[in-house]
This record gives sequence, structure tokens and C-alpha cells, in this order.
Amino acid sequence: MTSDQGPVTADRPNFLKRYLAGSAWAHAALLFGTAIFVIPFIYMLSTSVKVDEELPEQRMLPRVPTFVAASPYVRTVDAVEKPTDAPRDRWARHEADFIRRAELRAAKAPRSEVALKVDQTDLSKQAGRSLVNDLAARVPTDAWNAKEDGPAMEAFDALLTDDAAKNAVESRVARLDLYRLQFRSTDAHVETIADATQLGVGLKIESGDASLVTSPDGVTLVYNFASGSAKPVVLSYTFPMPADFQQFHKLTLNLRADDTWHGVEGELELGGVVWRGTRRTELAQNRPLSITFQPPSFDDETNKARTWVPLEAQSTPTLAAPKGSMATLRLTLSPASTGEAVIAKATRNYKNAFYSVPFWTYTLNSVLLVALSMAGALFSASFVGYAFARLNWPGRSVAFMLLLSTMMLPGQVTMIPSFMIWRTLGWYNTLNPLWVGSWFGSAFFIFLMVQHMRTIPKELEEAARIDGLNALQTWYYVILPQVKPTLAAIAVLTFMGAWNEFMGPLIYLRDQDKFPLSLGLFGLRLDQNGDWTLIMAASMLMTLPVILVFFLCQRYFIQGVTLTGMKG
Repeated sequence: MTSDQGPVTADRPNFLKRYLAGSAWAHAALLFGTAIFVIPFIYMLSTSVKVDEELPEQRMLPRVPTFVAASPYVRTVDAVEKPTDAPRDRWARHEADFIRRAELRAAKAPRSEVALKVDQTDLSKQAGRSLVNDLAARVPTDAWNAKEDGPAMEAFDALLTDDAAKNAVESRVARLDLYRLQFRSTDAHVETIADATQLGVGLKIESGDASLVTSPDGVTLVYNFASGSAKPVVLSYTFPMPADFQQFHKLTLNLRADDTWHGVEGELELGGVVWRGTRRTELAQNRPLSITFQPPSFDDETNKARTWVPLEAQSTPTLAAPKGSMATLRLTLSPASTGEAVIAKATRNYKNAFYSVPFWTYTLNSVLLVALSMAGALFSASFVGYAFARLNWPGRSVAFMLLLSTMMLPGQVTMIPSFMIWRTLGWYNTLNPLWVGSWFGSAFFIFLMVQHMRTIPKELEEAARIDGLNALQTWYYVILPQVKPTLAAIAVLTFMGAWNEFMGPLIYLRDQDKFPLSLGLFGLRLDQNGDWTLIMAASMLMTLPVILVFFLCQRYFIQGVTLTGMKG
């Protein structure tokens, strides 16, 4: 046994040496190339589950939300950052002194009634760190580069005013503020139903561990949840309708979210009918937010961004609700556990992508274009390729060379003539120019098919002819089954090209309801003012089908491309 194991053990170092000297470098290069191509995809996926406030932080991974039991609470500052103009050694010596001065000034700053409900020591600490980040960056460059340390410190002290400290203290308090309630009629008339003062008087807490703090700027909801499954807080506000029910278009609540990711759901009771909101709004980010409740209206038939919360009648709706009828808006604040908060954040941008554009309309248009383009490319490539590869006819070689020469023409050269042709046919602002061309053949796809068909033995055709098949039947029953790998490669390439096509729809389409996803997402970028988290989420939804198709068909794709390079 020892003699049998000896050669095996001795071969292992030799195998390792051969591997390192041979294919190891190729494998390492492949892994490195894969990593380079995967990094942008990971970045897109990571950005799609962030909020826009995280983008300036230049973090690869998003922040993970956790369960927040009580509000208001103190917002933490992750780190004190060195100003760009500050010398590293000078900043290292005086960073602690800057923080100490800022915390002392923050501790002496006046507090609002809401700010007094949080931990004052922690509030002063976080406000001080926020002051340093804000004010140290505004110290002049000359002060940082002075020979002595005094000018930088003096410039910082000059910026450290009472107003700056007060603003920093208030900005570090996360809270849920309610500002106003507005009514919008179908004739675009907007009326304020309740301002901050009226909300403070009329808001009622029906259930839950909560209280209200009223100020001239708004009403702050102070609440506490023992756990993620705690009883929700229910608020209600009763008011007279400013118009008839037939003129009711939107009801908008302006508030400030507290970045807890707790969910707000609403319902409106009017004329004995309960209209319940069908969408939950998360209290994401610490910024102003508007929740708009809207019953079925003409907006549902348009391509508008559906940023409102649809109201659905829980019983047969009645139109007998004249002006002055009493209505009750009921808001339910439900706690979100850590898991629920993580899911809410991960899906928020994806949900908004569906709400912001007619996503399913765009998807249907893209699927239609892909199906028609793939069918045309597969038919034309196999049919024309068969004529070039298997049939003998005068001028075949010249025609094939002319066909290949068209691949040398840039798309920009044929763009204007193609547009003139399609417009003359009356197909401008239709999907026809985007797929009809594929039925006339692609030089590249025909070339791939010809190369593969030339490898098929002629004996198969001869046997088919003996059995009585004509040329068309031979193509369908004999040749096509032999070129399935190449057909799969053409299908994958056509799918990717048609799915990602942008220039064609941009040139030929005008109506939004005809846009494919590629052009529709470009419009999303314009409509959302560059909200890259939302754009990345929509891009992920568009990229996933391409990735799935490629990985599911990669064996056939690689096999088809490989076979086209073989000689018979």
C-alpha cells in the first residue's frame, strides 16, 4: 500500500507546479475580469436600496435600519470629519478642543418643548459634533494655514453663535411633526382645512401610547412602542368638507418624518362610507413629507406618477355628501420591527419605481418588441442563411460579400434615410420601425448561421431529397434542428439588443404609452430630478431579465458562437 501511495503523493507537488505555471494565470485573469464586471452591478444593487441622503457618504453598503421604540429621539452623528483645507497635523491637535467648545455651546442653547423630551447629555454631544462638521468646514483656508493655531480657533469661535447652536440642537432631534391638512377639488382649487394651530386643537388620540405637543410650527406626536408588535397609535381629525363629494379630488397631509420606518395608513370616513387607503407610507428619512389621499378619479386613466395613496370604498360609495358634511380622517401609525424596517427600506425604491412611471405599460411594450424582434431575427437569419450556405445559385458569393459589406456602415449613416422611409410609410410614432427591420435580416446573424450550416454534412440533405422533401421542407425538418445552438445565440443577442434599445424609441416614438422600458426610465430620471436611488432601482428591474436570460441560455449561447467558427 505504501508503494501504491508513494507516486500519488509525489505527483501532487508536480501537479501544483504545472497548474501554477499553466492555467492558474488564466483562471486568475478570468476571476479578475469577472470581479471588474460584477462591481458595477453590486454598486447598482447597493444604491437601489439606499435613500438619497446616503449617497454623499460614499459608502458601498447601505445603512441597516433598526427598530426605534420612541420618538422624538436624538439623531447620532457617525463621525467628526476633517475639513478639506485643514492640515492633518493641526486638525489632529485641535479636533478634541473644537468638539469640547461646540458641546459646551450646544449645552447652553435654548431648547424647544420637544427637544426637552430626549436625553439632554446625548443631545448636546451630538449637536456639538454636528456643529464641528458644519462650522469647521467654513473656517477660511488662510486661518488653517497660519503659522499659529490661534486664527483657526478664533474663526471657529466666531462662527459658533447662539443661533448656530440652537439650530444644531433642534436639527439633532428626530420627531414626527404634523403641519397642515389641505383639500384639493377637481377644478384645482386648494383650500387649507387645518393649519398647525387647528390641528393642535382638533387632533385626537384614539388609541396607543402617545401624546401631542403643539407649537406654532406644527403638532409633534410623542409616542412609544414597547416592541415591533406593540399596539399602533391611532389619530383622528374631524372637519367639514369644503366642497361636494363630486368635487373631492385630493386630501393632503403635510408632515415631517422621523426616520423610524414606522408605517402610516389612513382612512377617510365620509357620508357613512369608509374610504381606506390601499398603500402604507413609511416614515423614512428625517425630512418633510406629504401624504396625499385620493379616491378614484380621472388621474387613474393617465400616465401620471401615482404618488398618491388610493382610497378604496369599504361599502357602496354614496355621492350624497354635500358641502359642509362632516368627515373624519383617521391615521394609524404602526410600529416596524428591525426586520420589517429592513424589508421596507429594501423595497421602497422598487415600489416607488412602479408608482412613478407606468412601469407595466413600458414592460409590455418592451416584451412585445423583444418577441417580434426575436421572431424576425430567427426566421430571417435561418432562412437567408440556408440560401447562402446550402443552395447553389448564380451570384451567391457576390451577394454574400455585399451582405457582409453592409456591416461596415455605421448606424449613424443609415439613421436619417431609415427615418425618412418609415415616416413615408406612416409608421412614425408606432412600434413598427423598431421590429419590422429584424424580419429583413441582420448581416451579422446571417453570417453566424451560414458558418454553422456549412458544417452540416451534405448527406443529410441528400437523404431528405431521396425521401421526397423539397428545399423548404429540408430547411424546416432537417437543417433547423441542427442549428439550434446558433438559433439560441441569435435569440439571446436579439433579446439583449431589443430590450436595451434606446436610440430607436427616442427617434420614432412620441406618445408615452408607447415607450419601452429603456426610454421610459430615461423619462424617470428627468421627472425625479436625479434621484439616483430610485433610478438605480428601476435600472435593476430592467437589468434582471437580461441577466436571467443570459445565465439560463449561456450554454446554448456559447455553444452556438463556438460552432459558427468550426469548419466542415
